[in-house]
Amino acid sequence: MMGRMILLVALTLLVPSVTSGPVVRTKYGAVEGVASNLSQNFLGIPFAAPPVGSLRWQPPAEPKPWGSSVYDGTKFKPGCPQVFCDLMNPAMVCPNKTSEDCLYLNIYTPLDAEPSSNLPVMVFIHGGNFVHMSAGSLLFRGDIFVNKSNVILVTIDYRMGALGFLVTGRQSYDAKGNYGIMDQRMALKWVQENIEAFGGNPNEVTLFGQSAGAQSTIVHLMSEKSSPYFQKAIVESAPFTIPFKEFAEAIVLSDYFAEILNCGEGNIACLRTKTAEEIAQAQFKSRSKIASLKFLEEFEPWGPWVDGDEIKMEPVEAYEKGKFFDKPLIIGTTSEETRIYIYEAWKKRVTTPQYALVVATVSPSHVVEILYEYPPDDPTDERDNLALLATDFVFVCSTRHVTRAALKKNTTDVWLYLYDHAFSFPGWEPHFNFCQGHVCHGSDMPLVFQTASYAGFQFTQDELILSDDLITYFTNFAKSGNPNTPGVGKHSSPTKRQEQILNWPNYNSDNGWPLMRLMTPSNKLDPDFNAPYCDFWDRVGYKA
Repeated sequence: MMGRMILLVALTLLVPSVTSGPVVRTKYGAVEGVASNLSQNFLGIPFAAPPVGSLRWQPPAEPKPWGSSVYDGTKFKPGCPQVFCDLMNPAMVCPNKTSEDCLYLNIYTPLDAEPSSNLPVMVFIHGGNFVHMSAGSLLFRGDIFVNKSNVILVTIDYRMGALGFLVTGRQSYDAKGNYGIMDQRMALKWVQENIEAFGGNPNEVTLFGQSAGAQSTIVHLMSEKSSPYFQKAIVESAPFTIPFKEFAEAIVLSDYFAEILNCGEGNIACLRTKTAEEIAQAQFKSRSKIASLKFLEEFEPWGPWVDGDEIKMEPVEAYEKGKFFDKPLIIGTTSEETRIYIYEAWKKRVTTPQYALVVATVSPSHVVEILYEYPPDDPTDERDNLALLATDFVFVCSTRHVTRAALKKNTTDVWLYLYDHAFSFPGWEPHFNFCQGHVCHGSDMPLVFQTASYAGFQFTQDELILSDDLITYFTNFAKSGNPNTPGVGKHSSPTKRQEQILNWPNYNSDNGWPLMRLMTPSNKLDPDFNAPYCDFWDRVGYKA
């Protein structure tokens, strides 16, 4: 209770008081924002009609203009429906309130931005396993980010869980899933049509996201519908080997979900009568009832499915076949991605026989080979070995594989990184202490946006330098298509760290397959990182 009170106080302090602020005119009407000492912020702007009533489980619709009145863009809107976020994630990632009416975006601009500024735009998709978090969470505040970089940042919400991804059938009245992906594209469309009024260049948009947001970014890179709305992409910690669902698997989940709500299988009319809170509760309960032959699917039960329209195939397959759009790309992972999942799934020690059984369940055709490459060596607890194996298979090596597949078609440049710093402050408490001192999935996010202080934490000096480097690399890329330089011209101003950053070579064999290791006290290049293990997975394959 005390921790939540502290967060509420912090949130109150961070939201500026409503005073006369900057006003921008969009195609839907004028928006009043709020100026801080760091940025101009335009918060809670609708990019789609509220997805409620008859619009529940429908593609997003255009928002209605608000006419001559001035829209109040000084406050965050509630996040999309979710429950038990505080049990699943550290507190600074959870929205303070939730509502089914949640399709809003937030825009952060430099203090001197005006319609003629023509600044690069970065659109961020948050993660959260497709069931948690919000663009308005403390973790993703953008005022420091834009103040240090002179770009425009847009953060977006999208329907999650059952409201975003339920599939009940193929009839016209059925829920057909992937609505969260459609919401994200609607937000990108809104940005293209309106961002110039805020000082942004609609033809210089970088899409980036972490975890589920990274998976979403990959989906948009595969989509002819989404491709026109962005020019570059940054993919942070995409779990490439967690499979998207096929139709039959999506229906099985739907039936479990409907049973929990006392609705018959596929009874969409009954499901429409349930409140958003009831739906969120049922989607959470349904997670524990999944009975899939795809073991890794249990780590992400709600999310995109291969519907043949929004998503035509699995991302790994799409990249192997060249079925993606050729755009400059930064892509990478953290060094201990799956520790959080392994220690959460197995709260007690894993014995050597249990370790072998998990390997056999995930990859029955390659048990002996995998155990040879990743031998059990701690009979008291094999969780660290399991986390090492899973991190390579689900994240690190599958990311390298996709990156090399992209280079077979990609005529533009790709940069690969490994984030390798465990933050110093107690940001994992109280539920994930096993990640303290480790570089778990999501460890990079407080430094990407430099937001730890918003939750009462403090960076070390080395962490501030690393955070500045991340902001410099990412926003240079947004400005010029190269993380090393902001380019030329009056709109490509360098950050304060520009002169000190380590040159980051693009990823290819001519350069020795260089990976940028983002770490303290200083970054370093690691040629052909983890090559023996990733070569092994390339031979074995990435299907679980």
